[in-house]
Amino acid sequence: MSALLVFFGVITQTGVMYVQLKFAMDTPADAAWRALRSVAVVRELYSPLVDVRPIGGFVPDSGGTAIELDNLEAVATMWEPGSVECRARLFGIIPLGRQVIRVGFEQAEEGRTHLFVDTGGATSGPLALLTGWRHRMAVSPLPGDPDRTLWRDRVEFHGPVAPLYWPVLWALWQWRGQKIRALAPGWAERAENPRADEPAS
Repeated sequence: MSALLVFFGVITQTGVMYVQLKFAMDTPADAAWRALRSVAVVRELYSPLVDVRPIGGFVPDSGGTAIELDNLEAVATMWEPGSVECRARLFGIIPLGRQVIRVGFEQAEEGRTHLFVDTGGATSGPLALLTGWRHRMAVSPLPGDPDRTLWRDRVEFHGPVAPLYWPVLWALWQWRGQKIRALAPGWAERAENPRADEPAS
């Protein structure tokens, strides 16, 4: 049985607010990490509540060739360190503004934990009222059960209106956590068959 989902938020001494999740998932850590780096899977985590779509090419930090929009939306495309501008719509209809997703990867706990870090933020719309944004998602083998994954997810934000946004983000993260746990059992199959990411026709 999955561990109890934990979510809470506080104002730290630096004035930064946060929402945090921590739970076990029924999928191996390597499959969870591959899913987390999949553009298609990350978009799926928010749908159908929020539809997030790129509006331009992905610019890698390495200074290499940008990933064109058509390729960025292709099945099995993987994130890499860099940035892309997206637009978000509630239920795919109501505009929520634009945001920059700025991707970075980190490791912790002697390489046992992989982290996806987004230090971007909204450039227009309601979330642009926040003056800071840092979102970290970490996956590692569940202690005592290497066939399962420990998922840790923390978003930090600040600004004068941050306390007003906290209840909304808390509710979104609660819903999102339940969706992640529901999707996770299928990630091992996707890792073996990347074409499984392709939407049904």
